[in-house]
Amino acid sequence: MGFPTRGRHYKKPVLWKRILKWTLISLLAIALTVGLAGFIFVYHTLGKIGVDTEVIYEAKQQLDIALPDEPRNILVMGTDEDPDGNSKRSDSIILVRVNPNGECMSILSIPRDLVVNIPGLGPEKINAAYATGGTPLAIDTVRELTGLPIHHFVLINYSGFEKAVDAMGGVYVDVDQRYFNDNSDAFYGEEYEPIDIYPGYQKLNGKDALAYVRYRHTDSDFMRIARQQYFIRDVKSQSLKWGNLARIPELADVFASNTTSDIGRSDVLSLTKFVITVGRDRIHQAQVPVDEMAGSGYLALSKTDLTSVIEQFQTPAFIKPEPSVPGAAAPQVPSDRTRQMSIEVYNGSDTTGAATLASQLLQQKGCSKTVVGGNYSSFAENQVFFTEGNQQAAEDLASLLNPATVSLLPADMITKSQLVVVVGSSFDGQLTEKKPEIKTALTFEQDSETGHLSWQAARLQLPFQVQKPANFPAEFDYRDFHVYEIDTDEGPKPALKVVGENEAGQAWGIMETTFTQAPLLQQPSTERDINGKIYRFYYAESNIRNISWQDGDVVCWITNTLQNSLSEDTMVQLAVSFKPVE
Repeated sequence: MGFPTRGRHYKKPVLWKRILKWTLISLLAIALTVGLAGFIFVYHTLGKIGVDTEVIYEAKQQLDIALPDEPRNILVMGTDEDPDGNSKRSDSIILVRVNPNGECMSILSIPRDLVVNIPGLGPEKINAAYATGGTPLAIDTVRELTGLPIHHFVLINYSGFEKAVDAMGGVYVDVDQRYFNDNSDAFYGEEYEPIDIYPGYQKLNGKDALAYVRYRHTDSDFMRIARQQYFIRDVKSQSLKWGNLARIPELADVFASNTTSDIGRSDVLSLTKFVITVGRDRIHQAQVPVDEMAGSGYLALSKTDLTSVIEQFQTPAFIKPEPSVPGAAAPQVPSDRTRQMSIEVYNGSDTTGAATLASQLLQQKGCSKTVVGGNYSSFAENQVFFTEGNQQAAEDLASLLNPATVSLLPADMITKSQLVVVVGSSFDGQLTEKKPEIKTALTFEQDSETGHLSWQAARLQLPFQVQKPANFPAEFDYRDFHVYEIDTDEGPKPALKVVGENEAGQAWGIMETTFTQAPLLQQPSTERDINGKIYRFYYAESNIRNISWQDGDVVCWITNTLQNSLSEDTMVQLAVSFKPVE
């Protein structure tokens, strides 16, 4: 006996109605914001996008057909073309999956130095696909790499990127360290883009923002991708400001003049509305897994890990992390969210009653919506299948049924439950008690005098009470103390950025400023009262990015490294140890 299969006739989700509603709402918002004249300008300007030029026509022949009730995969490429048009490169390659039905979005970054099989060319760096065969070959290459359909494409040149950032009035970014290059020591032909940006939270204009996201003079594609992904989050968090809405005509003109895409006017409006309004905690960001090829500067695909990355890209698990609190008890397994899910248990072993027993044990663990589904074909290991968006909950259950395999529910399996368990012959009639993961924090120096003179100097230069961490990680040294002013709508705000760096070049930061309305601090993931003070936690999916707190008119926050190498325990210990500089 197996799962019932899906019939040929089924009721499609009414996604097209939601898309139509988003389009109408977008049109209304534009009309209300910029007036009739602005609306007419925007409407006709966006009409330039998607018109069948030769480039778009050729690319369309390689695109997959997007069904109205399915997520859409959009290949976005940043192109770096010479003014004479003789050479072109896809300097940035990103696959975006837009899932309005699941109210989520996934972003997959592909390193440009990754060696892949390019149809007709063989093994080459992936950016050679666009340079050699244009958009059609780039689409074929990414589809072969990921195994996913490509429904749309967007090309944007870097001049357009600069203009778009300027049209937004700039973008606030927490720059992690000093970035400088003037090519004074570079040999001919080995120059990088010039850049001169100091560390700290600041508003970047188009030129500086482009230099920041493209920088790779002293690091790698991995770091650049991390900068790009966090920059995307920064742009999104600032896209709904009233000032930016008033700039819609200018943004529309920049987009239409510097972008090539098959996406038509109505879809541009509806997709833009969705991208802007989707929650920050409903965006999944990942990178194609790679291994460095020794001495070559190239990257090789890690095929073993790619399957998992693609699976998560299609069905991301969005679980709100619970911040660690000193002295708090370990999180329970299964989590509250998993306990609330509907679970169906099948018997895939030769033991009569195994499914019933497993169901009863799960109910004893608080999974009250668990039912028995009957017999199923034999499995050696337990199987846990999940519906879209519920992978984390499936892994939660799998930890209780170890050994167990976690997989996406196949399309031909019908169930009304969110999770399906098939008990295999390895089930011994007991659940596995999962031991909580213990993250080792860094070694801290108590009441460290590291950087004492620099802290004293900062205290004398700033008009507010400066704070410093009493516990400083011994593996790091202070690298930069930057006293400056942040440009804001209310005038300049005094600020201090302190950078700590380890031997591997990983930098974490401390920010202190009177700019309490900084966009980065809006909408924290959660907050906790620790020793009578409110601390706000900000996550990028399961990774802790920032912890902030406020004392009077001064707000402080610490920022993890670009690689998120500081554990949450370390971040919390740092945050709670701050005290005034004396």
